[in-house]
Amino acid sequence: MTDTIRMLILEDSEDDLLLLLREVRKSGLELTHHCVDNAAAMCEALDRQEWDIIIADYNMPQFGALAGLGIVKERRLDIPFIIVSGKIGEDLAVAAMKAGAHDYLMKGNLSRLVPAIEREIREAGERQRRRQAEEAIHTQFNQISTIFDSLNAMVYVMDMENFELIYLNKYGTQLFGEDWEGKPCYEVIQGGKTVPCDFCSNDKLLIDGKPLPPYIWEYRNETSSRWYQCIDKAIRWTDGRLVRMEIAIDITERKEMERMKDEMISAVSHEMHTPLTAMLGFTEFLLENEVDRDQQKNFLRTIYKETERLNELINNFLQLQRLKASTVKFRISPVKVRLLLDDAVSLYAASAKNHRFSVECPPDLPPVRGNEEQLYQAICNLVSNAIKYSPEGGTIAIGAAADDGMITIRVQDEGIGIPPEFHDKIFDRFFRVDNSDRRKVGGAGLGLTLVREIVAAHGGRVRVESIPGKGSTFFVTLPVMR
Repeated sequence: MTDTIRMLILEDSEDDLLLLLREVRKSGLELTHHCVDNAAAMCEALDRQEWDIIIADYNMPQFGALAGLGIVKERRLDIPFIIVSGKIGEDLAVAAMKAGAHDYLMKGNLSRLVPAIEREIREAGERQRRRQAEEAIHTQFNQISTIFDSLNAMVYVMDMENFELIYLNKYGTQLFGEDWEGKPCYEVIQGGKTVPCDFCSNDKLLIDGKPLPPYIWEYRNETSSRWYQCIDKAIRWTDGRLVRMEIAIDITERKEMERMKDEMISAVSHEMHTPLTAMLGFTEFLLENEVDRDQQKNFLRTIYKETERLNELINNFLQLQRLKASTVKFRISPVKVRLLLDDAVSLYAASAKNHRFSVECPPDLPPVRGNEEQLYQAICNLVSNAIKYSPEGGTIAIGAAADDGMITIRVQDEGIGIPPEFHDKIFDRFFRVDNSDRRKVGGAGLGLTLVREIVAAHGGRVRVESIPGKGSTFFVTLPVMR
């Protein structure tokens, strides 16, 4: 031990102090010291600098070792404290050790002093290094926890032997609750299972007891029914045991998009195939056969109708994709609702011979905030649907009213209606109610989806009320232009 020792001495006898210092110095130890004989002086010395060791006389007239120990404990200092006394009974020595003293010895046996000092300073250094290591680990763990808590993914750590959870980040506690610590991972994460999961990845993370590279896989959680992409890795925990860390990223939306993409490709292929088949068939017939003028017109009329249907399908699909990708930039302006409704009715009134149209709209109705062209298309889609799904005719009632800063537009028909279980689904891409009445009408199932996307892009919402066999009413709510 070559460093200079900083020694604080609690002693009131000059002779005893000189004996103590001589004993230390003759061993070759370098030291600086300061002697105090009361509590105030000791506190001032502790405030002034750090000390490597405290040597204290057990009993002094105004002070003593136990009082000094009390000050050290009150300040929560880890300084080796050795009691040196002229006479001390065994009971008092035991009490002093229980109070926090590290060692005690008699003034008549100072040969033990230097070894005790060296031992206690060495052990204090070890304790300090352990504390620093623990603090570093704790700080690092808090930093990692802060990072993991900020992730939009579940992160957990479990013991690979008994499956008990050791760590669960904030995202995980939001999903599965706060009562997780010490419980098996399959019980908490898999909704109360009593045995390990069949798909547990533990056997894929180690070979001959050594961690393998991360294992990446996907699964559907039985509790939440959501899909996760998992990154599993065997690591050594802070206490040395092998644990499994898993980062589970919610990919439900991606899975849903993949499903929708597959359905979309299938639906587009089917819906495009139908008009193309008709167009190709009639065109081929006209090319290979002599057809009279009237029949020719009928064939051409069918080809034209199917071409329009295909064109509408493509346009709706492309616009829907642009809206979904947020690539459509609207020019926002005040839109007069009455003019919007009148224009939509004018477009269809001449061709819809079996239908009557009525428009109810207050003359002082304030304008809505939006893009006139887009909103016109949304209303036209609703009016077109109202005509299409009331093939027997009837009244198409269109109206608008203001309430609490919003304008609600309604389009009502007297057609075949929609069963209650499909009221939400009809706004999904390519969804069509599967019954014979609606299949006779035709359509690709994109019109209402486009209405929903346009209205949502304007900060509004769309809903339907319908009774099968009695008609449907669609409501579009949009914000008033401020």
